[in-house]
Amino acid sequence: MPHALTNSPPVRTLTGRSSHPARTILVLAGRALLCWSFVAPSPAIIGTEALAAADQPQPSTTDKVLRDTKEAVESTKQYTLQQKEAFQKTFQAELTEMQGKIAELQKKTNAASVEARSEMQKALQDLERKKNEARKQLDDVSQSTSSGWSKLKENLSRTLDDLKQSYKETVSKLP
Repeated sequence: MPHALTNSPPVRTLTGRSSHPARTILVLAGRALLCWSFVAPSPAIIGTEALAAADQPQPSTTDKVLRDTKEAVESTKQYTLQQKEAFQKTFQAELTEMQGKIAELQKKTNAASVEARSEMQKALQDLERKKNEARKQLDDVSQSTSSGWSKLKENLSRTLDDLKQSYKETVSKLP
């Protein structure tokens, strides 16, 4: 019987050699592993692309970690920028809506009695001041850093909530 590998011993049957089936299985498994190590895929089977990739120096673990970290930082920056832009658009829309409501309130104040008008004008001045403060903070968003952005976002949300609450209180005082 011709052997595929010239240095390997001929395969012998194990019947009658061992009375322990577990030992027989271990011997067979060991021989199978040994044969498999000699019959590993050849370069012809692997392909030229894999050989070309194998010839190139593989990046070290440190280089890979640095590259992955840089990619993660860049992704985080892009995500933060998108979140900031979305927040700015939403905040601007709400601020524009509040400006319209304040303008309507101004018309109603002009039509009110003299006594009510004086008090309403003070409330409107307060609303305008808060609206201008919110607009100024919104302008600061575009110049904020990633680390300062979350604190600025919280401040903007509080400022807008305060403006809305002041508006509700002012409207509730209307005659």
